Amino acid sequence: MSVNSSVGTTKRWGRALGAVGAVLLLGSAAVGCGVGRGAPDGWTYVNAQGIAFAVPKDWKALPANALPNGVLASAVWKQDGEPVGEVQVLSGAKQERPKGVKVKNSADFKLGGKPAAQVSYIYRPSLDSPRLRVLDITARNAQGKPVQVRISGTTSDLTLDTMNRIANSIQIGTIGKGNLLKA
Repeated sequence: MSVNSSVGTTKRWGRALGAVGAVLLLGSAAVGCGVGRGAPDGWTYVNAQGIAFAVPKDWKALPANALPNGVLASAVWKQDGEPVGEVQVLSGAKQERPKGVKVKNSADFKLGGKPAAQVSYIYRPSLDSPRLRVLDITARNAQGKPVQVRISGTTSDLTLDTMNRIANSIQIGTIGKGNLLKA
C-alpha cells in the first residue's frame, strides 16, 4: 500500500507505536495511539472526537449539522446520487445488528492500546433492497470513551478490500495539519 508524504508521518507514528489488528490485516498488539497502517494515497481523514478514519477522495464527509443523534462523524459515497457506502462513528458501543444475522467475529486485538473488537456480516434490510455488507469496529477514542466505527455498503458496489482499507486507516486521536496524529 503506497502512502503519500503527508500521510507518511501518520504511518511512521503508527509503525513506531505499534500496529494493531485482526481480520483487518492489522498487527497483533499495539501501544500508544497509532493503530492502523494509515491511509492509501489520496485518501482524506475525517476526525470524530478522538478517533479518525480515512476514506477515498470521492467520499464526502457530512457536516456536523447533518449528523443524526449519536453519530460523531460520517462520510458517504454516492453513485448516481444514491448512497452505496458509508462510514459512521457512533457514540458508545451500541452493537445494534439485525436479528438472525450470522456474525463473523475477529480475533482479539487492540486499538490505541485498549481492547477492541470487530464483527462483519451481510444482510438484506428488506426483500426489495440490495444486500448490505457491514464491518463494525468497537474501540475507545482518545478520551477512553467507547465508540463504534461502522463501515457499510451495498455488496455489489463497496468491496471488502475498500472496507478493510478504511478500517486499516483508523487512528486513535485526531489527525491535524500534515496528517500528524494528536492524542
